[in-house]
Amino acid sequence: MERVMLTLPPDLLGAVDDAARRIGRNRSQVVRLALAEWLERRERQEFEALLAQGYQEMSDRAATEVAEWLPLQTDAAEGVWRWDDDGDE
Repeated sequence: MERVMLTLPPDLLGAVDDAARRIGRNRSQVVRLALAEWLERRERQEFEALLAQGYQEMSDRAATEVAEWLPLQTDAAEGVWRWDDDGDE
């Protein structure tokens, strides 16, 4: 492992030290754990953003296709014989 130097405000350092004591770990282990979890969360958020973008693009494309085909469907439906039409109008 590599050593790094971090500058933390006193209240954050105190919170890290308190958490380390509570879970029986040292400060470095707590910081490594916190950074790993933060990086994992960021990666998941980026992936979810890409999924949302993909779903939005698919939705936009579907809406465009519906808008293009709806007039054709309406025209076709007007020329179709209806089962409930007994012709006695």
